[in-house]
Formats: sequence, structure tokens, C-alpha cells
Amino acid sequence: MKNLFLLLILVIILISCTHQEQLIEIEPPDPYDHVYGKLKTGKSLYSILLDNDVSYQDAYKITKELNKLYDLRYSHPNDGFHLKIDTLGVVQIIEYLPNKIDKYIVARDSTDEFEVFHEKLVLKKDIRLLTTILKSSLYETLVDGGLDPQLVMKFSDIFQWDIDFFIDPREGDTCSIIYEAFSHNGEILKYGNILGASYRGKLFDLTAYYFDNGSNVRGYYSNDGESFQKAFLRSPLNYSFISSYFGMRLHPITKKVWLHNGVDYAAPHGTPVVSSADGKVIHKGWKGGHPTPKGNTGGYGNTVMIRHTNGYKTLYGHLSAYVKNLYVGKRIQQGEVIGYVGSTGWSTGPHLHYTIYQHDKPINPLSLNNVSGPPIPEQSMNEFMDSVHYIDELFKESQKTFLQSIFG
Repeated sequence: MKNLFLLLILVIILISCTHQEQLIEIEPPDPYDHVYGKLKTGKSLYSILLDNDVSYQDAYKITKELNKLYDLRYSHPNDGFHLKIDTLGVVQIIEYLPNKIDKYIVARDSTDEFEVFHEKLVLKKDIRLLTTILKSSLYETLVDGGLDPQLVMKFSDIFQWDIDFFIDPREGDTCSIIYEAFSHNGEILKYGNILGASYRGKLFDLTAYYFDNGSNVRGYYSNDGESFQKAFLRSPLNYSFISSYFGMRLHPITKKVWLHNGVDYAAPHGTPVVSSADGKVIHKGWKGGHPTPKGNTGGYGNTVMIRHTNGYKTLYGHLSAYVKNLYVGKRIQQGEVIGYVGSTGWSTGPHLHYTIYQHDKPINPLSLNNVSGPPIPEQSMNEFMDSVHYIDELFKESQKTFLQSIFG
């Protein structure tokens, strides 16, 4: 009986062990060697493949297939890649990651050809709010407040027709911004539109609302539907200071008093200069007569002139160089780079001489009565006002949060 009992226990143990063995799952070995990396300056995906012993034929096929979904001409350093190479040293799968959202996969099929696929992360959209008071420059204040630099630039672009952020902001001015952020697993991967932007201070009280009717109306508007976009930019460059204003002055070179028919913006050599309005180039080259006398040599130096609608012209003088592919007769859009700050012609240092002419008469750019773009169409006003009310509630919430952070 005792032996029978011991035999029974042994059978139970064997059955238990056999059952446990059946529950163990053994993962198959990874059939690939993995190569991870990022593009470096001067290297292309094609050259990376060759560096990893991929044949010329396969490298050509892979890049050709990938180009169907992603144009490799737009590749840049730090684009990621992941190669999966089999035990025979043949690349089977290539993953190309130009950003944190998109993944392009080129895989070898059963016929030894390649197919390309695109995977995109599903992102969560959040509406974020920020209100802050200027303590230094707009850029430093907003970045210190947690705003991404690209959103700071978008914020300044909204008000670029009304505010010159190099001379107008004052310490104590208040900024509010409502924007879209897209994240994955808590990490913000990209930003969307600025839905609302507000700038209030000693000189300005401006609030802009983003509106898109899904058709032909898109942009920033005041709460009564007037467009923030104007015919002319406040200034055609990022400058250090205004070195000479419009009006009579003693010319620094001729030592004679005559009309300075524009504004001189002092800026570092090579600073990009943009067209202040849409138009067509009517002059590109050396131009004398600075500022008004005829027959003088030198003068404006390297100069661009652009004709705009309603009898307006603009002149950009003392340029160091022109942008490539600029020519007389070319159509130019507002904000498009046309040249770079220099000191050519009659000049004592790097700056831009900027003149606006109305019917060939020079007028003061700083006192220009700027014209707004098209307003919200009447048929879209109800939809627009619903958006305004929604944004206003978010502004109130943002300002309330800001005050609580100060006063508790």
C-alpha cells in the first residue's frame, strides 16, 4: 500500500510537470540583424544602403519605390532609418522616418521586388491656453512661458501688419494665445493652428480669431469680421533700429539738407529683405539719385523696385545682393525675400533704405493708412460669430488661470 501511494504521488508530479511544459511559450529567434541610424550631412539614403553592403540594384529599387510616397529630395540630416537584414546579408525591410509621426516601410515581397507602405501615428488633439505679461522681448517672454518657438513666430505673423515687434512692445503688455497641440503618449509631436491671439498694452488692444469655412475663407479676423491681413507689412525686414526717418535731414555724405524720402532700417549685413506687398518687379540693379536729385552716381546702390495695386510702388535700396531668380517682370508675393541688407551706394553702414510711392510721390511708410484684406462674407458671419464666442470663452479661462497663478 505504501509503495502504491508513492507511485500515485510520482504520477501526479509527472502530469503536473508535463502540463507546465505545455504552457511555456518559446519565442522564435529574431531572423534579422538590425541597423539603426540617422542621415548625416552629405549622406543620402542611397549611400547609406551602399555603406551597409546593399547591392546597387537593390539600393536603386528601394529608393525608387520609396519616392512614390516620400520625395527623398526633401530628406535632411537626422532623418531616421531602420534596416532589417536576413542571415544571408540581404536587406528585407527598410523603415524610413522623416519625423516622429510618419513611417515609410519598403519591404521585399515573394517575387524579390519591393513594395512601399506608409504608417502614421494617431495623434490626440488638445486645445492649449497661455496668458503672460511681457517682461523682456516678445520672443523671450513667450518661450519662457512654455510656448514653442515656432508658435511665437506664428503669433508675431498674425499681428505683423499692425505691430512692429522690434519697437512697439512695452514691458507690462499682455499676450494671450490659444493653440492646437497634437501628442502621442503625452509627447507633443506637432502644433496646429493658433485659434486665437490677443495683444493688449499701452499702444494696442488687438484680438485675432482664426476662421476657416472649408472653402475660400481662411485667416485671422477681428470680432467684427475685418481681416488682420493688410496691403503692406509694417516693415520689410527684421531690423535693429531706425537710423533715419522720413523728412528733411542733413545728408551724412553730401552734408546738404534735403528730403529723406523713406525710412532707413539699420540691420546686420545679409539680413533678408522681403516685399512688403504683392506686386511685380519693375527694377533690379544699380540705382542713383539718392534721395531725390537727378544725375548723381551711387545713390541707392543695389536696388529693387516693385509696383503694387492702386498706384503704389516700393523701393528697397543699398542691398548687398539679390535673391536668386529675381528679375524684372516677376510676380512677387507679400513676405517673399527679394534681397539682403548691405551698404552699397551712398551709405555709411549696413541698412535698408525703404520708400513707398503713391502715384510716384513718396509717402511716409510709418504713417501709411493701410488697407485691410477682404472681410468675412455675409453668408459666413453666423458661423464665424459662433467661433468668436467659443474662442472668447477660452480667453476667459486662460486669463483666469493666469490670475490664479499670480494671486493664488
